[in-house]
Amino acid sequence: MRILFISLMLTSSFAVHSQPPGGVAERQAELRRRVESMEVAYMTRELNLSTEDAQKFWPVFNKYREEMKAVHGNTAITDPLDRQQKLLDIRKKYRGDFNRTLGQERGTKVFQSEDRFRQMAKGAAEMRMEARRRLAPGQGQNPRQNMQRLREYRQGGGFR
Repeated sequence: MRILFISLMLTSSFAVHSQPPGGVAERQAELRRRVESMEVAYMTRELNLSTEDAQKFWPVFNKYREEMKAVHGNTAITDPLDRQQKLLDIRKKYRGDFNRTLGQERGTKVFQSEDRFRQMAKGAAEMRMEARRRLAPGQGQNPRQNMQRLREYRQGGGFR
């Protein structure tokens, strides 16, 4: 009984120390910041923004993003088609602003680049979730095997 208690205490101690520091909200906020910075880099590259262009473009894009977030977060809009229409109306409203800021050719690429980035980010998130699912405890592997498989996955080897 005493050995069982000691082993239980050690196991719970390791579990507590293996958790990353900070709460879930902090980790989500950090992830959101990292994704937004990746989006800025991606959009800057895709739209070929000069420093001068970026100074004009990002304030307009940030206003656009805030309006889009407001619609996504509005719980009063229950009909999916109404929500899609409001999002489309915002995109139409800002299309002219982007065209005036960047010129028509690059202005029309804003939404394409944004959509492409979202698809890539979603794909990366799905890959991480799949990796976590495959490496979940109780799958018949010991932790050392799981870590080795994770290293292989991160090095581009994929799963066998």
